[in-house]
Amino acid sequence: MVSSNDGVFSNITNTFSTTDIRTVYSFEKMIGGGHFGTVRTAHLKSDPETKYAIKSILRENIEKDIKLLEEELFILAKVDHPNIVKFHQSFIDYRYVHIVMEFCNGGELFDRIVAAQKFDERVSADIMSQMLQGIKHLHEHNIVHRDLKPENYLMETKDKNSEIKLIDFGLSKRWSTDDGAAKMHTVVGTPYYVAPEVLRGEYDKMCDVWSLGIILYVFLCGYPPFEGDNNKEIFKNVLKSKLEFDPADWDTVSKEAKDLVSKMLNKDPKKRLSAEDCLSHEWF
Repeated sequence: MVSSNDGVFSNITNTFSTTDIRTVYSFEKMIGGGHFGTVRTAHLKSDPETKYAIKSILRENIEKDIKLLEEELFILAKVDHPNIVKFHQSFIDYRYVHIVMEFCNGGELFDRIVAAQKFDERVSADIMSQMLQGIKHLHEHNIVHRDLKPENYLMETKDKNSEIKLIDFGLSKRWSTDDGAAKMHTVVGTPYYVAPEVLRGEYDKMCDVWSLGIILYVFLCGYPPFEGDNNKEIFKNVLKSKLEFDPADWDTVSKEAKDLVSKMLNKDPKKRLSAEDCLSHEWF
């Protein structure tokens, strides 16, 4: 049970179910875990056939970041797209916050990249098209993901042609465009994939397109364009180094693919293609 005056959690008890989740769902095996808590597969007691993924977050680990959790869950409830993982329900009890999500059993896209080393253009185009469509949906709802990377995409099934699903909205943010020039300033993201304007501390939704451009580059050659021995070196190269296509790895890649990568990785976000414009590119 959770009381309505339960400290920092009092606000979210209005939107989270305080029903004991174990009376609604049967937990199965653990499929992930970390300092935040655990992720388990589960099924509704009333429907044993349909699996879900339940992320159980220790309350003591999120008390200081409760606003981030509220933002993440608001965003998950707002979006509805076949390439974004679907949110179902949330529960709260004396120890955990439980988030019930669509279950994807195909594993991380990152693991598929590692196994393949790189993708051919047909596979790359199919996956990148799905990524761009999901991000276009977010941007149309004034939401920026801010941490796009292969680890944050799951394969829906084990089939090689499986749809992909974007996950982990912990760093995502709604942003206002009322004045037409709203900017974000918090430096967030993952080193290889972070946009130069994020590192400078003034950016908008175009940071997501940069991250997808990095992912597309990795798809086509097997390594990121801006590397380094440590984060400081990576950030320096993101900010200063010129985008290059090593002939040894790129001579067999079409000029259309290289053109799209170049336009997604334009260091000036005002000149970068939007997600919608990318989808209209001749490479697809």
